[in-house]
Amino acid sequence: MRDIAYEQALMRHRRKMLRILDEYSQENINTWTERDLLAIQRALQVYIEAFIGMARYFVEQKYQLTVSQSREALDELKSHGDLPAEQHAELMKIIGFRNVLMHDYLDLNDGIVQAIVTKRQYAILEKWMVVWQGNWMNVGQNAQMEIIEPIGGSATSKATVIN
Repeated sequence: MRDIAYEQALMRHRRKMLRILDEYSQENINTWTERDLLAIQRALQVYIEAFIGMARYFVEQKYQLTVSQSREALDELKSHGDLPAEQHAELMKIIGFRNVLMHDYLDLNDGIVQAIVTKRQYAILEKWMVVWQGNWMNVGQNAQMEIIEPIGGSATSKATVIN
């Protein structure tokens, strides 16, 4: 069953963190202060968490499966053909980086954080979140969701109503 309040909270956090990250991606990294780096790290952490939450929610909505680990949702999407292997590998690295942000913060390399933000490497998450959001917002309860990966790599969605 859809949880509209959860969906809205995810979207709110996603948009806010994306705005913050995009603003920093346009700035000169030489002007970033220690406070800026901490804000960026937190924005990345929350943004990746929103992505994980959306992946888990999408798996729950589409397959009626509850996954407890962040990586399990991506594994399920890959096993069902909803996520190409190359994208799966890239997204798993991002989830791994979230674990570094959460648990390895004492040894966090600021240069890696700077590269992720200035190169907008977090943008792949947005592509998939848009697809998943489109699926659960545009598909009724009696529909089967199918993800299409067109030439050029940007994912779209298609819904087929089942009678």
